[in-house]
Amino acid sequence: MSTRQRRKSWIRPLIVPAIALAFSGYFAWHGWHGSFGIEARRQLAVEAARLDGELERVRGERKLIEHRVTLLRSSSLESDMLDERAREILGFANAKEIAVVASAPQHVWMNRK
Repeated sequence: MSTRQRRKSWIRPLIVPAIALAFSGYFAWHGWHGSFGIEARRQLAVEAARLDGELERVRGERKLIEHRVTLLRSSSLESDMLDERAREILGFANAKEIAVVASAPQHVWMNRK
């Protein structure tokens, strides 16, 4: 009976470490760039900071509007505030006042040369 002698291959011991390295690289890449990775967390932190700033701005606007609404309530009605809103909404002016309208449309006949 004859036996076959083989030379030991240098590639065979590298197969398992190469596969393990490929899996490690795959998971490391997704750990950094994936939807739950480090980069995504950084982008979420930047977005959260931007939204916090916008929230503070909107809260300031809300306080201003609430204050103006409080001034228009019947229990604490200020005549100046009521007069201002009526003039703004209805477009009226007092007879002794001069009204300057900044956004008045220009007629075609005014632009002729």
